Amino acid sequence: MARPDQITDEKLRELVSRAHREMRANKPTDAVHTLCDAFMYLLELRPALKTSKVEMRRGMQVPFLMRWPQLGANWKPGSVMAGDPQIELVRETFALSEAITYYEFTLETAIAQKA
Repeated sequence: MARPDQITDEKLRELVSRAHREMRANKPTDAVHTLCDAFMYLLELRPALKTSKVEMRRGMQVPFLMRWPQLGANWKPGSVMAGDPQIELVRETFALSEAITYYEFTLETAIAQKA
């Protein structure tokens, strides 16, 4: 099971840990905001993620960033393809289940990237 203490970068680990605390305090919207900051910081640490691709079905490749959950904290249209990914919050509030989804994606990506 992935844990924040597996993240080596101190700032990134603190952001992810803070999001975890916010979720436990029943503040999922705050957690999503924190996780957006964490993921954008991860892109600074690992800029290759901005252009990396992952294989989907039938050999089709898509930008890795398109795997980011689009649950209301979405990529600004065209920003990923332009090479300057930016997150746009299109909702004011988030449910705990949505925060957990962003948390798991960010945590697992950070660990996989050895960040």
